[in-house]
Amino acid sequence: MTRIELPRVVSRAEWLEARKALLVREKELTRARDKLNADRRRLPMVEVTEPYEFSGAHGKLRLLDLFEGRQQLMVYHFMWLFEDDGTPRDRGCPSCSGYADQISKGHLRHLHGVDTTFAFISRAPWEKIAPFKARMGWPVPWYSSDGSRFNHDYHVTLDASVAPVEYNYRTPAEHEQAGSAYYLGGKQPFDLHGLSCFLRDGERVYHTYSTYGRGTESTGGSYYFLDLTALGRQEPWEEPKGRSAGQGAKAGDERIRYPDEQEDLSDSSGARPAGAAPATDDCCSRLRR
Repeated sequence: MTRIELPRVVSRAEWLEARKALLVREKELTRARDKLNADRRRLPMVEVTEPYEFSGAHGKLRLLDLFEGRQQLMVYHFMWLFEDDGTPRDRGCPSCSGYADQISKGHLRHLHGVDTTFAFISRAPWEKIAPFKARMGWPVPWYSSDGSRFNHDYHVTLDASVAPVEYNYRTPAEHEQAGSAYYLGGKQPFDLHGLSCFLRDGERVYHTYSTYGRGTESTGGSYYFLDLTALGRQEPWEEPKGRSAGQGAKAGDERIRYPDEQEDLSDSSGARPAGAAPATDDCCSRLRR
C-alpha cells in the first residue's frame, strides 16, 4: 500500500486551538448553506405540460402518478448502460448504483413524513430495470422513461439529434472553456446523472430544481461522512496532497463494483478482540454471536 502523509502530531491544547479556529469557518459555511438553501427555495418554477409517459411495476404512468399522492417528487436520473448499437444492457451504471445503495428505507420514511417522494428514472425499458432492481434489493421506486423525451428534456441523455446538448447548464462550447468537456465525451446518445425536483398543486406539476455532476453528492451520504475524516475521500484531487493511498475511486472508475459484489454486511455484530479466533460460519454459531 502507498505510504501516506499523516496529520502533524501536536498537544491536545494546540489541537484544540486549531479546532476552534476551524469551527469558526464551519459555522460560516453552515450559515452560508442555510442562506443558499433559502435562495434555492425562492427559485421560480416552470409548469410541466409535456405528457410524459413512464413504465413501472404497475404499468403505464404519468409524471403526476409518480408523486404517489404526495406534494413533492425528487427524481434521481439513474444512468443505464447501453451497447454501442444502442441496445440496453442488463444493468445500470456502477457509480449510480453506489449512489442508489445509500438511499435507505430510513431516507424514504423521513421524506414521506414531509410529503415528499423519491424515485429513480432511467432510459432503459422497464423489462431491463425490473430484474436489476430485484437483484439490488433497493426499496426506492424505479421507472422507465423509454419512449419519451423526459431524459432529453432534463439534459441527462445527450443526443444532438433529439435536443440541443447541454449538461449542468453549459453548452459544449462552455464546457470546453471551463475545462469540463470530459462530461461530453462518448458516442451519442449516452446518459449522465442528475437530480430533479418537482412540486404539484392539485393536478398541475411544476419543475422547481435540477442539479448535476457533484451537485448530487449531498443526497448520498458517504462522501460527506468521509469529508470529516483525516484521509478524506481518498481521491487524488483532494488537498493536502499525499493523504491518498489510492483507495478512492471517482465516478466511472473501472474498480467500482455493484453493491452485491462488495463486502457482505449480513453479520453486523461488530468488532472482536484482537487475536480472537474467528467464529465458524454455520447457522448455529451465527445465533450464538
